[in-house]
Amino acid sequence: MGVFKKDADMNRLDTIIGPGTIFEGSLNSKESICVDGTVRGKIICEGTVIIGEKGRVDADVMADSVILSGMVNGHIVAKSKLEITTNGKLKGDIKTGSLIIAEGVLFEGKCQMITEEHVFEPPALPLLEEDKIQA
Repeated sequence: MGVFKKDADMNRLDTIIGPGTIFEGSLNSKESICVDGTVRGKIICEGTVIIGEKGRVDADVMADSVILSGMVNGHIVAKSKLEITTNGKLKGDIKTGSLIIAEGVLFEGKCQMITEEHVFEPPALPLLEEDKIQA
């Protein structure tokens, strides 16, 4: 889990989807979530969603903030901030208050910057088989 900048970040995690774990369905949390395995469905989080380098998310993600170091095939709504690190791959649309994209990132989609006036809900676009990122 090399995505943590401080040991204190680990103390704020409520849920960890570890390597080799596959979760299918709707994942809801009031605290932060770290995904180093696979999630298929939807993630709704009032805290931070951290997708590690080995993490794969085939789902829409709605959270306060998102740190993406792995792969997401779905739309991301990050109310405060979305950070995509060097190894991050995103195929889907973004709505966020603040965006940080590192060099070398793969991003295919549209981006909309949001303010407090915007409604906090994910874009309603279906995922198509041919649009999914190949591992």
